[in-house]
Amino acid sequence: MKIFIDDAGRHIQAEAAEGQTVLDVLQRERIDIRATCGGVGKCGRCQVLVRDNEGLNYRLACTTPVSEGMEVVVEHAGTMEVLQSGTTSTFPPDEGAVGYGMSVDIGTTTVVAYLHDLATGERLAAVGRSNPQIAFGSDVISRISASVDGKLDLMTSIIQDALREMKAKLCKIARIEPEQVIRVAIAGNTVMQHIAVGLAPDSIGVNPFTPLSLFGDEWEIEGLGSCYFTRCIAGYVGGDITAGMLATELDQGGTRLFLDLGTNGEMALAYGDRIVSCATAAGPVFEGANVHFGMPASPGAISKVSFADDAVLVSVVGDAAPIGICGTGIIDAVALMSRLGIISETGYLNGPDELDGPLAKLVGEEDSGNVFYLVPDHSIYITQADVRNLQLAKAAVCAGIHTMMEFAGVEVGDIQSLQIAGGFGAYLNLESAAYIGLFPKELLPLASSVGNTSGEGATALMISSAARKRELEIVEKCDYLELSTSMDFNNFYIEMMEF
Repeated sequence: MKIFIDDAGRHIQAEAAEGQTVLDVLQRERIDIRATCGGVGKCGRCQVLVRDNEGLNYRLACTTPVSEGMEVVVEHAGTMEVLQSGTTSTFPPDEGAVGYGMSVDIGTTTVVAYLHDLATGERLAAVGRSNPQIAFGSDVISRISASVDGKLDLMTSIIQDALREMKAKLCKIARIEPEQVIRVAIAGNTVMQHIAVGLAPDSIGVNPFTPLSLFGDEWEIEGLGSCYFTRCIAGYVGGDITAGMLATELDQGGTRLFLDLGTNGEMALAYGDRIVSCATAAGPVFEGANVHFGMPASPGAISKVSFADDAVLVSVVGDAAPIGICGTGIIDAVALMSRLGIISETGYLNGPDELDGPLAKLVGEEDSGNVFYLVPDHSIYITQADVRNLQLAKAAVCAGIHTMMEFAGVEVGDIQSLQIAGGFGAYLNLESAAYIGLFPKELLPLASSVGNTSGEGATALMISSAARKRELEIVEKCDYLELSTSMDFNNFYIEMMEF
C-alpha cells in the first residue's frame, strides 16, 4: 500500500506493508524522528500528524498502523544546538602532509564533523546535526535492540549517509572539492563505531559485553574512503573516551579525573603511571529523555533554572517560548528544588500542603502526583518520576567515580582536576551538578568543562602520527572496571542516592 509523508515540506510517497507502523516506514525512509523509547509506545516523542479514514489528528508513529492512502506530517522542533570548539590539536601535523582531513565525533544523540588543513592543522569548518539513529531509540541499548531486531543495515546506511552529507557541507563551506579530503578519523562509543561500519553490536548488550572489534584501525566507507576509527577500551568505554583522554593529555602526570556524560557516564581516572576507566548506565536523562517534558537542547528547551523574588526563572535555548526542558535545565531544577527544601534528601517531592509560604505556590498536583512548576502558566513542570530518574543517573555517575578511586587507592583530596567533556558538560552548571551529588562536592573548585574532546582527539589522530602513537600508549596504560559485577559499585550506588 502507499502512504504519503510530508517531512518538513519534503514530500515522499512510500510503500508500506500490512502490519507495519508509521514509525517502521519513517525509519526505513530515513526520516529524523525522536523515538527515545525505541518505539514501544512509552516516551510519547514520536508524535506525527495523521490524516486517514479516522480523521485528522496527532498520534504516536510507533503505535499507529499504516493504511492505504494515509497522509503523515512530520514536524521538527529545530536544529539541535551543538558546541563547536574552535581550537586546533596540540599535536603537530605530519611533516610534508598535503590536502585536507575530516574528523568526526559520532555521539548517540549528535554528530559533529570538522574539516582541517593537513599541512597546518588549521580548522576550516565545522558542522553538527542530530544523529538520525534517534528514530531507533535514545541510548545504546535501544540501538543494540534494533540491531538484534534486524535493523543494523538500515542504521548503518543512515549514519553513513549523514557522514557523506556532512562531508559535502564542510567542503562547500571551505570551497574545496570532496576529492581533496584524503584522511578521515572517527570517534564514538563502541556501539556507535560498530554500527558505523556495519558490525553487529549485539554481543555488547549481553554478559560479558564483548565487542566484535576494539578498532584502532582503518575501515573503508563508500564516499569517505579509508576511515581511521579510534581505539576503544571495552564494550562501554569507547573510542570517544580514548580520544578525550588523548585531547586532555590525561596520561601526562598527576591524579586527574575525566568524565564524559551522556546516555552512558563514561569516565577515567589517571593516577601514577596508570589509568582506570569504567562506564555507568546513567540512562538518557542527561539528554532530556525519560523526562516528562524532556527534549534535546533545541530551540524552546529550558536550559537553565534559577530563583529570585520568590519566583522561578528560566533561560531557553534560542530565546524561544519554552516547550520543554533539556538535561542541563533538569539538573538546575532539581538542585534548586533541593536547596529550597521542595524535595527531601531521599528525593521525595513535597506537595503544597507540606510547604510553607511562597514555596507552596511553586508546586501542585498533576496526573495524581506532586510536581514542581517551571513556568507561570504551569504548562511545564518536573514530576516525581523525573526526580527519581535524575537521582538514579547522578548516583550511578558518582558511584562510578568512587569505585575507580577505591580501585586506585585514591582519596578525593588526592584529585588535582576534574574535566567534564561533551556538549552537555559545556553548558552544565557545575555548582548545580555538585550540589545534587553528580560528583563529589569537594571537586567543585577543581572542575571545568573542556568541550568536545572526542572531536578534538579524533582531529589529533587524523592529522598526526604522533597522536596515534600516544593513543596506543594510553590504551596500554588503561585498566577497565566492569561495574555490573562490582560489589563496591553497588554499595557506593546506594550511598550516593541521597541529595
